[in-house]
Amino acid sequence: METNITNLAQLEARIAFLKVKKTEDEIYFNQKFEAIKEKIEHPFKFIKNAISSFVFGGGGNIARADWATNLGRIFFPLLLNKTLLKNKGIIVKTLVSLFSQKAINSSVFNRDVLSSWIDKATDFIRTKTKKEKRYGADDYGIPPESETA
Repeated sequence: METNITNLAQLEARIAFLKVKKTEDEIYFNQKFEAIKEKIEHPFKFIKNAISSFVFGGGGNIARADWATNLGRIFFPLLLNKTLLKNKGIIVKTLVSLFSQKAINSSVFNRDVLSSWIDKATDFIRTKTKKEKRYGADDYGIPPESETA
């Protein structure tokens, strides 16, 4: 599309036409780029949404669930599959895993509950020595009958 330009008015018209064509081409290529970018990102968004709804139990629980609840939702089904459901079929394991994930919610299992369980376990494990059981704890402080008290 070669046009012969013979005067200044034709040159200015051609420059204006090329500027308009340039903006139209930029808009067209930006739209194509965004469409391709969206097509590429769509599977990743789908996987991200599926994982977040699987781990967090839906959009409403994301703000209320803490790290202990989310880890419990992941590791409790794994623990069940490795212990109680060791020789069961895949359908039973899948169903129990889905139900156990829904059973772990932030009101039943959170970091406060987990820390209280850990405290109880450490108190149970940490026992007093025989001397402390027999005589009580040794106190080498100021005796109650002293004149300084």
